[in-house]
Amino acid sequence: MRWLLVISVSVCLTSCRDREAVRLEKVKAAVCACKTASCAELAMKDVPQDDIKVSRESQDLARQMLDCVARLYEAERPVTDPDSPAP
Repeated sequence: MRWLLVISVSVCLTSCRDREAVRLEKVKAAVCACKTASCAELAMKDVPQDDIKVSRESQDLARQMLDCVARLYEAERPVTDPDSPAP
């Protein structure tokens, strides 16, 4: 009986954690699929505003989202070097 309780609690905790990870993973996929920074900003609005338990996985997903946004901003930044070839 004790093992059943332990297994039930661990499954519940894992599934709760997985639900948050799945939500963040969906937002990350949408953000990283964008071709423009404005699209990524719009997709970032879907990040859950309720309390997300801070975990290594949630921090990694957040970092990946921000990396995608940073790449889009970098790609859209105008070139100011007069010697660079025209696009």
